[in-house]
Amino acid sequence: MGELLKTGWKPKRTIIYCAWDGEEPGLLGSTEWAETHADELKQHAVVYFNSDTNSRGFLEASGSHSLEPFINDVARSITDPEKNISVWQRDRLRRSVGGGGGRGGRGNSAAPPAGQGDGRGGGNFQIGALGSGSDYTVYLDFLGISSMNLGFGGESSSGGVYHSIYDDFYWFTHFGDPNFIYARALSQTMGTAVIRMADADLLPHDFNALTATVRGYETELEALAQSERDQIVERNRQIDDKVFDAIADPQETFVPPAREAVPPYLNFAPLRNALDALGQSSERYGRAHVRAMQSGGAALASASLADVNMRLLHCERALTDDQGLPGRPWFKHMLYAPGFYTGYGVKTIPAVREAIEQKQWKLANDQILRVGGVLEREAAAIDAASNALEQVIH
Repeated sequence: MGELLKTGWKPKRTIIYCAWDGEEPGLLGSTEWAETHADELKQHAVVYFNSDTNSRGFLEASGSHSLEPFINDVARSITDPEKNISVWQRDRLRRSVGGGGGRGGRGNSAAPPAGQGDGRGGGNFQIGALGSGSDYTVYLDFLGISSMNLGFGGESSSGGVYHSIYDDFYWFTHFGDPNFIYARALSQTMGTAVIRMADADLLPHDFNALTATVRGYETELEALAQSERDQIVERNRQIDDKVFDAIADPQETFVPPAREAVPPYLNFAPLRNALDALGQSSERYGRAHVRAMQSGGAALASASLADVNMRLLHCERALTDDQGLPGRPWFKHMLYAPGFYTGYGVKTIPAVREAIEQKQWKLANDQILRVGGVLEREAAAIDAASNALEQVIH
C-alpha cells in the first residue's frame, strides 16, 4: 500500500482499517462500534473484509455469495508460498480429491458441498456461508453489509493448543507458520481484495452466483422436510408393529417411543417463485454488466456510476428483515445466521431450516412465505441496479 501511495494512487472509496478489542467475550468491540455507527454504515458501507486466525495451508474463504467470483479472481492472483501455484488452483485441486474448504480460520461457516468447484475445469470454487464467531457478525447479520472472511489453514493442526496456555508466539513460530510465509500470503490476499474493491469503477457483485447458491439451499430445505416426514412415518410404523418391544431387553426398563403426528407437506412454492424472479433479475444484471465491461469498460470511462454503485451496495441490505429471525430479532439476515444451538456453525435460510429441524411446521410454512418475500425484494433491488446501469451504458 505504501508503494502505491508513493505513486500518487488514491482509492475511489474510503478504506477504514479496524483492529477490534473484546472479540472473545462476545465480539464486543466490533459490535458496539458498528451499532453506534449503524445509520452511517447502512448508508455508505460497501463491504467488510475480516481476518481472524491464520496458519499454513489452503485459502479458506466464506461470505456473501454475490462476491464469490470477485474473491476467485483475487485468489487467481496470489501465489501459494509452498507450491508456487496460485492459491486458487491449489484450493480447487484439494476440492477435486474431496478436501474441505470455506471455513476461513474458525468453525464458523459451512463448507460447500463435496465436489463443488473441483480442479478440472475453469470455473470458480464455491465459498462457504458465514455463521458467527468472529467480527464480521454484526456487519452481515445485523446490518446487511456484504462481508467476507479470509484466512489460510489446513496444514497446521492446533492439536488442542488453541485457547490453551500453549497458544503463544513459540507455538506459532514453530508449528503454525514458522517462516510467516502464510502471514504474507494473507496480507497479499486481503490487500489485493481491498485495493480492487476500493478502486473498482463498478462494484464487482455477481448475482448469478448468489442465485445459484440460494437455489441449492432451497433444494436442501425440501430434502430436509421430506426426510423429517419420512422418518416419522417409518418410526410410527415400527411402533405399530411393536418392533421396539420385540428388540428390548426384558431385564431392563424400557419405554417405547411415542407416536408422532405425521407432518403436513410444506408449501415451498413461494420460495420457488421468488427464486425464479431472482434468477431473471440476476441474469438481466449479468447481461448489463457484460455490456458495460466490453472494450475494457470504455462505456464507463466518462460515466458517473454513483447511482449504480449505491444501488448495488444496498442489494445485501435487501436480504435482511427488520423483524429478525424468530426468537432472535437482532439477527436480521434471512440467508445466513449462526444456528440457535450450534454456536459458531451456520444455518442457511435459518428461519425455515430451524423451524423444520424443530418440527414447527406452521412456523416453517410462515417463514417460507416470509423468505420468499425477502427474495422478491432482492430481485427488485437488483432490477433497480440494472435500470441504473442500462441508462449509463446506453
